[in-house]
Amino acid sequence: MFTHWFSAEARTRYRASPYKTRIDQAGRSLVDQRYLAVVVRDRVHEWLRFTEYLADHALALPDDIRAPDVQRYIEARPSAVSASRVRVIRASVRIFLEIDQEGQFARRIAAVKPPVPSWCAEAVLGYLAGVRQHHGLSPKTVSKRRFQLVAFAESLTGAGVRALTELAVRHIQDFCRQLAGRAVLTRRSYVGTVRSFLRWAHDEGLVSRDLSGAAMAARLYRLRSVPDVLTVAEVDQILSAVDRSSPIGRRDYAVLVLAARYGLRPGDIRQLGLDHIDWRRGLIAIRQAKTGRPLVLPLLPDVAEAVSAYVRHGRPTTSRREVFVRHRAPFEPFVPANNLASIMRTALQRAGLATRPGRRGLYLFRHTLATRLLEAGHPLKTVSDLLGHVCLDSTFGYTKVDLTHLRAAALSEAEVA
Repeated sequence: MFTHWFSAEARTRYRASPYKTRIDQAGRSLVDQRYLAVVVRDRVHEWLRFTEYLADHALALPDDIRAPDVQRYIEARPSAVSASRVRVIRASVRIFLEIDQEGQFARRIAAVKPPVPSWCAEAVLGYLAGVRQHHGLSPKTVSKRRFQLVAFAESLTGAGVRALTELAVRHIQDFCRQLAGRAVLTRRSYVGTVRSFLRWAHDEGLVSRDLSGAAMAARLYRLRSVPDVLTVAEVDQILSAVDRSSPIGRRDYAVLVLAARYGLRPGDIRQLGLDHIDWRRGLIAIRQAKTGRPLVLPLLPDVAEAVSAYVRHGRPTTSRREVFVRHRAPFEPFVPANNLASIMRTALQRAGLATRPGRRGLYLFRHTLATRLLEAGHPLKTVSDLLGHVCLDSTFGYTKVDLTHLRAAALSEAEVA
């Protein structure tokens, strides 16, 4: 099928390869998914080289990209002289190993989670299952807590602890001290997870007393920082700088307009679906990724224009229902880990604001919108509802930069005297 992509000598090897059928099926799948021809050609060549290596060394087809035989092959490749080329080789081999009869394969290699020490594995996994089931924590939050508890368990293992019944206050405090070099919020997150686990362990009868109080939290002063905001001119400058003549530019402009006009979180923009937009009624109705709460917004004219222009004249043809997708095959939505920061960084650079101090991500628009609405006299509850905050305390932090109302609340010199 792909003989025209090989030289005469390589064509003979390709036709004689025992893996030719698999190479053809995998390559046809990439073509059907509209991968660029140059990408498919490179993948096919890599698959032939890899299968020849297996044949020369009398090796069976590995089951996983992490197999030692695969690592030895990549290390032995003379052309693997740069990190980028190694990534291409590894990705090619992974696709060849993972692709199924329907042409499906994972977008990225799954991260290897650090193992939970065996002496506390049952307790840790039981705790994680409990918070997932009874507290409704998102998979991302559960994964973060697992990572933090593994670090805690490894610290205990290093201190000689081999059972929860051996746990003492000093072990917990020693772990908390090890976090001293981390950011305050990070330390509090670790401590909060450890406290929650210790309370659960006591409730389950795994430890004789509640040791959660031994986890020392870093002091965090409420409302300690001032939100970073843009001026009205800077917002207009950023939006005007986007090149909307290309499909990617129309996509990025629609993303930025949604963030600027509604203050939407990156996760909500990433998950925005075509079915969430009611064009006739002029509404956007979503369920927020962070809180799970519904949020209904009016479809503003400039937002409708930006999204419509992208969907009609920029969005690749795909069966996915998310509004925003990648513009290189496979045409799929952005992965959950993508916070769309690169779109904002590019816009800041084009607007000449790349060197500005402070934030660089889409949250900059969120903070700006909240501040401007408060300055315009909108009630705190209205702003809170628009931003999708669970409680007013989250919105209250923006009042620190509402200078107009702060001046009105301040005492005059005469009143102070």
